[in-house]
Amino acid sequence: MKKIYKSVLFAIIAAAGFTACSDYEAPDITTESAITITGHETSFPASASTGSITFEAKGLVTVTANNEWITASVDGNRIDIAVDQNNDFSGRSGSISVKCGNATDNISIIQSGIIFKYDDVSTIDIDSDAWSQSYKAEATLPVSVTSDSEWLKASLTDGILTIAADRNTKLQARTGIVTISVGNLTNDITVNQGPLIFPLVKVTEISQNDDAKTYTYDFPSDITVQFNTESSWIHATFANETVTITVDENNSGHMRSGSLSYSLEGAAGSLTVSQYDFDKDIAGEYQWIFTDPSDGKNYYFPATMKRNGNTYTLDFTVGAYNLSAPLKWNDATKTLNLAGGAYLGKWSSYFAYMCYTFYDPEEDAIFYTWDTKPSMNASFTYFESQDMGITAAAFVDAKTFDYALSAMQIHAFKAQPASSASSAGYIKKMEEPILMRMQTLSEEGGNTEETTAATPLKKTAAARIVSAKPALETTLNSDTMLAR
Repeated sequence: MKKIYKSVLFAIIAAAGFTACSDYEAPDITTESAITITGHETSFPASASTGSITFEAKGLVTVTANNEWITASVDGNRIDIAVDQNNDFSGRSGSISVKCGNATDNISIIQSGIIFKYDDVSTIDIDSDAWSQSYKAEATLPVSVTSDSEWLKASLTDGILTIAADRNTKLQARTGIVTISVGNLTNDITVNQGPLIFPLVKVTEISQNDDAKTYTYDFPSDITVQFNTESSWIHATFANETVTITVDENNSGHMRSGSLSYSLEGAAGSLTVSQYDFDKDIAGEYQWIFTDPSDGKNYYFPATMKRNGNTYTLDFTVGAYNLSAPLKWNDATKTLNLAGGAYLGKWSSYFAYMCYTFYDPEEDAIFYTWDTKPSMNASFTYFESQDMGITAAAFVDAKTFDYALSAMQIHAFKAQPASSASSAGYIKKMEEPILMRMQTLSEEGGNTEETTAATPLKKTAAARIVSAKPALETTLNSDTMLAR
């Protein structure tokens, strides 16, 4: 009896093992899976993709997708899986259910989110010139690039985004937007392009020698430009997208300046045109006029501006003695610089130096110094007053010292170098010094040009040059000022 029971039980177990996927539902008394996975593709990129799972089963297999973005079907011993495109940065997971009889396996399906790598740029500011720039832009999905403006182009090739802007030929700024789209994701890049700027806006002065010369400036526009000048030797036109300024040769015998004004839609301005040649128009004889603070009268030293190579000097006569002041010359601004502490030469048995005086408010006293830091500048200009043509350069504080300078002082020292111990006294104090020479217009050819910068000088220059007397210094003056 015992043997029969064991045989029946064995038969039942054996039958269950061979009929697990039949319509007969046997008791679940085995732990062996009805389905064996032999190969699978269950991880997918963000793009729409397909994959498969292979299996071995002991009966009929069905499959169900548990998410809308997953499609699954059985083909023989293979489950075909398709996933829709994931249009988000975030990854997602789903599952399929594989069933064989009473046995069901849930298999996870994982899909990556969009991977979009690009240079972090949101706003681009450019000027009116044509422009192009490339940026990195790579994605795991197809990328589309669009522009909302005809003047703004954008393209994507092999992971390189190229943005290009046409030249702005208008006087108004403009803005365009480049949109990069990947799936449901978009990124906007704003491009701000500045207006076309009239080239003469950046030009405040044209300074040149006495030769005739032509200047051209690119202006790619069809806007009407009007020019105006009272100087017959200055000419300006605009044609074929080019502004042309022509300056005639200067045969006037002196430096000259004129104003050129312009106007166009949205812009207006002016610039100064000046011509001079140092050897022809600056060098030569002057009166170095100044006010003597001791009596308030105008005096002058006969003086001559000279150039020898790159060395500039102002030679002048004080009494019976010839002195020479070393200068620095700025050709662009037509300005000379005369530094303190400059050795001027022998005056009688003494050594003459250029000193400057200044007021120290803390000491409540006026000092003179032969320090080399203080200096004065003098910018040359030409103007006309009545029937006279005047070339002049007024000395002003160059602000290279800690205190404001009040006057020049030609000072005598008993020995070199200059020192308090060797101070012998001053030869002359010079307030409001100015270099000036004057000729009648008939001598110069009757030119009538005048510069704005010269206007303040006109009020006093002619009077000073007429009233100035030669400074014939033969003795030293004791100086009660403190030296520093």
